[in-house]
Amino acid sequence: MTEKLIFGVDFSGANTVPNNTYLATGRLGNTGLEIVDVRKVGSLALKDELIKHKGSAVGIDSPFSLPAEFLGYMARSQQSAPYQSFQEMAGALFQLGQAGFIELVKEFKREPKRVTDKWKGSMAISPLHRGNPSMVQMTYQCIQLLAMLPPDRFYTLPFLPEIEDGCAVIEVYPRDTLHFFQLKETGYKSKDKKDEPQVTSARHEIVQGLLELKENRGLTFRNVPALHMNKNMHASVINSDHALDAVIACYTTAIFAHAKEMFVDPFSLNDLDVLLEGWIYRPSSEN
Repeated sequence: MTEKLIFGVDFSGANTVPNNTYLATGRLGNTGLEIVDVRKVGSLALKDELIKHKGSAVGIDSPFSLPAEFLGYMARSQQSAPYQSFQEMAGALFQLGQAGFIELVKEFKREPKRVTDKWKGSMAISPLHRGNPSMVQMTYQCIQLLAMLPPDRFYTLPFLPEIEDGCAVIEVYPRDTLHFFQLKETGYKSKDKKDEPQVTSARHEIVQGLLELKENRGLTFRNVPALHMNKNMHASVINSDHALDAVIACYTTAIFAHAKEMFVDPFSLNDLDVLLEGWIYRPSSEN
């Protein structure tokens, strides 16, 4: 197969510059996916990093849109007709501005889930979740990123049709990917320095499980590409939960690029809400 450049992003909406947005880069070829770079880029520099290289696909760990129930509320608040497309919704959102959007979320008070967040067995939370971590600001900034990507090179699924030789942009959720492969899905995120030995051990277990997936469970997952990384990359991923989530996002995206049959086609649901709410692309046995 022709080698493809695949990206995975652990997106952050934090105000610090640069924030903890991590970008993982991998090469997908005949031997599988080789992670060639993982680094903290910050959300403000992410667009330029993605544009700089001719990628085939990028998976971003962040909601791409908002629940239909809230979008109806937002349209009514702006005395607008119901939104008919993602692009129309994004334009209205940016007219509100980030501060106006956050205020509207507070007025709305509820945290409904999207169709994709409620999908069988998913552990996704609402893009309107205001607890810790808050998803509200991150969701706004991710939608802003999607709107700024050059439309002649990037197409965001499921909102836009495929562009020949373009870069597919998909929403991914690392925890759902780990759950699918029956790997450890919690306990690997750093919260306090005293917890570091335990979370580092958990990250090591997850990375080893992914690296050994083809060797140990190749009969079950025939179409899944093998994952490879060198010792230095291995160490940097184990030392950061953000780096690990970026790698899982990259690996999920590589599976999507290599074996789309392992993913549910959102249009097979006959639910038009996915055209506004978006879809989490995670491996599934429901196909």
